[in-house]
Amino acid sequence: MTSQIFDTLIRAARVVDGSGGPSFAADIGIVDGVIAAIAPGLSRKGARQVIDADGLVAAPGFIDSHSHDDVYLLAEPDGAAKVRQGITTVVIGNCGFSMAPILPETQLQAMESLAIIGARSLPGKPHRGWRFAEYLERLEAARPALNVVPLVGHGTLRIAAMGIENRPAGEGEKRQMAHLLEEALEAGAFGLSSGLVYVPGAFADTAELCALARVAAAWGGLYTTHMRSEADLVMEAIRETLTIGEHAGLPVHISHLKVMGRANWGRSRETLGCLQQAREAGLRVTCDVYPYTAGSTSLAAALPPALQSEGPEVFAERLKDRSLRAEIRRTIETQTAGDWENLIYVDTFEGMVLVKAPRHPEYCGRSIAAIAEAENRDPFDVFFDLLVEEKMDAVVVEFMMHEDDVIRILQSPFAMVATDGLPGFGSDLFHPRFTGAFPRVLGRYVRDMESLRLEEAVWKMTGLPAETFGLARRGRLQPGCAADIVLFDPMTVADRGTYEKPNVSPLGIHCVWVNGRLALPADGLSTERWGKVLRRPQE
Repeated sequence: MTSQIFDTLIRAARVVDGSGGPSFAADIGIVDGVIAAIAPGLSRKGARQVIDADGLVAAPGFIDSHSHDDVYLLAEPDGAAKVRQGITTVVIGNCGFSMAPILPETQLQAMESLAIIGARSLPGKPHRGWRFAEYLERLEAARPALNVVPLVGHGTLRIAAMGIENRPAGEGEKRQMAHLLEEALEAGAFGLSSGLVYVPGAFADTAELCALARVAAAWGGLYTTHMRSEADLVMEAIRETLTIGEHAGLPVHISHLKVMGRANWGRSRETLGCLQQAREAGLRVTCDVYPYTAGSTSLAAALPPALQSEGPEVFAERLKDRSLRAEIRRTIETQTAGDWENLIYVDTFEGMVLVKAPRHPEYCGRSIAAIAEAENRDPFDVFFDLLVEEKMDAVVVEFMMHEDDVIRILQSPFAMVATDGLPGFGSDLFHPRFTGAFPRVLGRYVRDMESLRLEEAVWKMTGLPAETFGLARRGRLQPGCAADIVLFDPMTVADRGTYEKPNVSPLGIHCVWVNGRLALPADGLSTERWGKVLRRPQE
C-alpha cells in the first residue's frame, strides 16, 4: 500500500484502462493533473478529494475522433454536450473544414463555406483573416473545457489560395496551399483533412491531394478524409484514399466510414475487406464511425458541385430560373453515380429531414417530401426554394444506412467512435449524435445488443484514437498519463436524445476529469474549464 498523498483518489473502481485488455478492480490516485498510481488499497490519508466508485467503471476520457467543434468551443467553451458524454478530447478541422487559415482576399468565401460548422455563430469574427497559429491562440484564450486536437482542412487551404473555383489548381496556387499547410503544421496541426463531396474540395484531383499529403507526411502528420463517395462509388473512393496514403507515405484515416443507400447495404463487408488488405500490405489505415443509421449535412451538398462554384449568392439567384431547375432535376434523376455524390438519389426526399432553416423554422423536423405533400408542391420546388432562401444555412438529417453495416464497422479492429455532430447554436434540433454518440455505444451496442465487449468499446473510444492521432500520454489509464478520466455506470449508461428531441443529456455518466480537474462533478457541470489546445509534437 502506497502512502502517497493524492489530489484526488477514486476508490474501488472497475478499471477499463483503454488498452483493450481485461478490466480489473483498483483505486486511482491523481497528483498535479497526472495519474500517479493505480492499484488496490491506495491510502486515502491526506487526499483532498475522495470519490467512491463502487459499482462504476473508470475509463480514460473519451476521445471524439471526428468532431466539428471548431466554432462550438469558442461560442460555448464549457462544451457541455461533449463533457456530459464523457468526452475529454475532440479532434477538429474535419471534412476539409477548418476555421483557419483565412486570408483577407478570400475571407468572405471562406466564411460562407464554413457556415456549415457554425462560422455565422463565431464570436469576434476575424477582421482581416487569421493564420492557423492565431486561431489556436483564440481557442486557448477561450479556455475550453475539453482538450482540442486540430487538423487543417484542405477546403480551407484551397479557398485561401484560389477561392472556390471549379478548376485544377495552378502551380503557384499549389505552392501557396503547401506553404499555408506547412505553417499550420508548424503551429501544431496534427495533419490534413479533406472533404471531397464539398465545394471546393470536390474540385481537387488526386494529384493535388497527394502533393499536399506529402507535405503533411514530411511533418509527421496524417491524412483524414471524407471520401469522394460513400454510396455507389465507395470502392473507387477507398482506392483513391489508399493511393494518397501510398504515394505520400503517411497514415490515412477515413472519416465516418459508411455505405449509403439501400442498393449498397451490406457492402461494408467489401469496404472493410479492402481496408484490411491495405493494412496487411503495410499501410496504416483507420476509420471512425458514428453509431446511428442517419447522417447529417448541409442541404446545399445535394446540389451538383459545379453549380456551387461561384458561391451561395450566385447559386441562390440562378436557382430562381425555372429552366435551370429543370436541367438540375434531370441531372439529379439521371446521373446517379457520376463524379459527385448524388444525395437526393441516395437519401430520397423522404429521407431528408430539415433540422436547421433559420428563415423557415416551421419546416424543421419534417422531411422535404412531407413539406411538399402538406403544401401540395413538387418536392424539387421545395428543395430549390429552400436553397434560394436559406443558401448555406439549411441542414438536414439523412436516413440512408442499415444498422447491420453500422455494427460491422463498429466491430472492425481499426474503427473508432466519433460524433461527427454539428452544433445547434441556439436551436434544439440537430442530429442526436452530438449529445449521445458515446453513451449510445456503451448502452445499446455493448450492454443491450452485446455487439462489442466493454473493454473493446472503451479502447475504440480512447487508446485507438490516441495512438492514431499521436496523443502522447492520453487515451490510457496508467501512471504518468494525463488524468483525463470518465466514471460511468455500465448498467444505466445510455443516450436519451432522439431525432425529434435530440438535445437531451445522456444517463449514467457520473464524473468526468479533464487534466485532473473535475469537469463534470456528480452534481452537474463545473464552472471552471481545464482543457488544453494540444499541438502535434515536432519531429
